[in-house]
Amino acid sequence: MRRLTLALLCTLTLIGAPAQASAGPRPMEVFSEDGTITRVPVDLPEPRLRARLAPTATVTPVEVNGDPANRIDLTFLGDGYTAADQASYSAQVADTWARMTAKEPFRTYRELFNVWQVNVVSPVSGVTGDPTADVVKDTPLGAQFWCDGLERLLCVDIDAARAHAALAPGMDQIAVLANTTKYGGAGYTEEELVTFAGGHALGAEILPHELGHSLGDLADEYPYWAFPGDGSRYEGPELAEANVTIKNAEQMTAERAKWWRWLGSPTPDGGVTGAFEGAYYTQYGAFRPSDNSLMRSLRREFNSVGREKMIAEFFEIARPIDAHTPNTSPVPRQSTLAITTLPVEGLTVRWFKNGHEMADWRGRTSVRAVGGGNGGTFRVEVSHTTPDVRDPAHLAGPLTQSVTWTVKGNH
Repeated sequence: MRRLTLALLCTLTLIGAPAQASAGPRPMEVFSEDGTITRVPVDLPEPRLRARLAPTATVTPVEVNGDPANRIDLTFLGDGYTAADQASYSAQVADTWARMTAKEPFRTYRELFNVWQVNVVSPVSGVTGDPTADVVKDTPLGAQFWCDGLERLLCVDIDAARAHAALAPGMDQIAVLANTTKYGGAGYTEEELVTFAGGHALGAEILPHELGHSLGDLADEYPYWAFPGDGSRYEGPELAEANVTIKNAEQMTAERAKWWRWLGSPTPDGGVTGAFEGAYYTQYGAFRPSDNSLMRSLRREFNSVGREKMIAEFFEIARPIDAHTPNTSPVPRQSTLAITTLPVEGLTVRWFKNGHEMADWRGRTSVRAVGGGNGGTFRVEVSHTTPDVRDPAHLAGPLTQSVTWTVKGNH
C-alpha cells in the first residue's frame, strides 16, 4: 500500500500532448446498463496531460475510521466538475459510498475503511465524448467516452489520476467519477482504478465489482471474452483465484479442494453453492460457485465464496490489533500491556503467560505484567470469527493476530 502525508492544498505540473494510441491492446472490462460485463482488448490513449498546470486540489475526509496504516483507503476523484459543480460531485461521492456500504461485506466491515474525496476543479464542465464522439473537453484527468471506438468505455489518464489520488493519505483503490449522466465506465484492475458516470443512477454499481478484483483477488465469473455462446473452452491448469476452478462438485468434494466446504449451502446471490460451468471468460472447462454473482453481473451480491475471500483480504490490510504498547524490547515487571482492537464484532481476545492461557484475562484489552523473578513472555491473541468464513487457513491467518512482550526478570 502507498502511504502519504495528507496534502490539503497542492498543485501538480503535468505535460500536455495529443492523445495517441498505446503500443498494444490490453484487456479492459466494459459494463452495460443491463448489468452484463464483457472483457475486450483495448488500445488505451497515452497520457496527454504532460506540460500544463493542473488545478489546485483539496482533500476532504468523507469517513475516517482509523490510521491509514491499518485501514483500507478508498480515494475518490472527480473529473469534469467545475467549481460550481463541486456540490454535485460531493453528493455523488456520498451516494456511491452509501450504495457500496449497503452491500455485504462492506456493510458489516464499513469501519475497516477510510474514504477520501480529492476535489479536482476542472476549467470546463463535462467530459469528452458526452453526448457524442465529436465533443472534446480539456479536463484535468482526461476522462473520455468512445475509448478505442467503444462508446460506453470511459477511459482516463492513468498517470494524472494516480498523481491526484496521491494527495490523499491512503490509496488502496481509486474511483474516478466523471461529470456526466451518460452511462459508462471502465475497470483498470492492474492499477486498482475504476471509472464510472457520477450522474447516472447505475454508475456506482461498477465499484463493488472492481473491488472484488483489487481487494479480493477474485476472478471474473462471466463466461466469455466479448460475445456470449462463443464455444470457448478453458484447457489450462487449475486456476489460482478462489472463485473459479477446473473441478466439478464431485471432484472438489473428493479432493477437499476450492469451495468444497460451501457446496450445497445457500449463497447470498440466490440458490445454493455448486459448480456452474462457464467462468474465467470461457464457456466451458471452468466453473464458478453460483449462477449469477456480482463477479458475473452488476447489481448482484457476492456469492459465499467471494464474500469469504473478500473478508479474508480485508483483514490482510486492516489487522485485528489496531495498536499496542511497545514490545520491541523487554518491559519492566508490573508494566501495563495494552492493545486496541478493530471496531468490529466477533473478536475474541486471549492472553497467554509463558505459553499458558490466562483464562481469567479473556476479553481484556489491558493486563499487568506480573510474574516470577525470572521474567517471561506475555502474548495476546485476537481472532475474528464469522459464519461467512469457513476456511481454517483464513481463520488462523489474516483473521488472527498476536503480539508478544518479553518481561524483565529481577536481575
